Amino acid sequence: MAKSDFISDSIDNNLFWLRIMMEHALFMRLGFACVNIDLINEAQEFEKEFSKLLTQAMKVAHAPTGQKVSNLNQASIELTRSFVCFKTMVLDRIITCGPAKIGGYNFPLLIDHIRREGITFISVLQALQTGRKEPLALSIVREQTFWHRIMADHAKFILHLLDPSERQFVEQANSLSILFDQKRLEALDLKSMFEPNFVLYPILKRFTRDSLKAAMQIRDFKAAATELIAKCELLSVIPELLADHVRREAERFVQTMERRLHELSQIKI
Repeated sequence: MAKSDFISDSIDNNLFWLRIMMEHALFMRLGFACVNIDLINEAQEFEKEFSKLLTQAMKVAHAPTGQKVSNLNQASIELTRSFVCFKTMVLDRIITCGPAKIGGYNFPLLIDHIRREGITFISVLQALQTGRKEPLALSIVREQTFWHRIMADHAKFILHLLDPSERQFVEQANSLSILFDQKRLEALDLKSMFEPNFVLYPILKRFTRDSLKAAMQIRDFKAAATELIAKCELLSVIPELLADHVRREAERFVQTMERRLHELSQIKI
């Protein structure tokens, strides 16, 4: 990987994912039962640490060097790894039975969801740190499998946080959940078919176009919902920050698929 690509890709991923991780800590904190003071405090500490690291990433972005970026990547890996462990512990205490079980308003799937995002952030940074490259076809189907599942989860969360009287939005969220569950299974099928050599077959172009179309569909749905929530015109218990959070992730998915389509267009398959 060229040094310029290492720097730009690292900064891009840090600026995006560090903010996401910081907000994960906030959402977890707000979802804990008020009696779980220890967990609330720990989540708040992660929120502060990610905020500090995000500020540092912004400073590095203004005058980046290879060493500064590498140090930033390593700091992000270490903090996110600790956060993943915290999420794992919280998930265990939510789904267990006995004295250690905790209540609150954090869905088990939500904690699993944000843990997956943390693991992916670590994996991306580790690949940048080591210069590890994998076949393009494998990278694309991995990304699609990841993002389709994330989008399906988002649709399910939105569905359960909307007021039941918002029938049109409820129906749209349910349809998107079904669509992205289907797309994830299709991506897994392609990954299996492409193994072990991950040749760039023509079907990958079409599937990536379809993924982009679906990504734009859910991004526009989230953008509309976010705007209505900001105006208090949508009945739900969805905080404005959460609505914007999932909208940004959908936008990230759109940008990723657009970049991959451009890469595929440069290759004769």
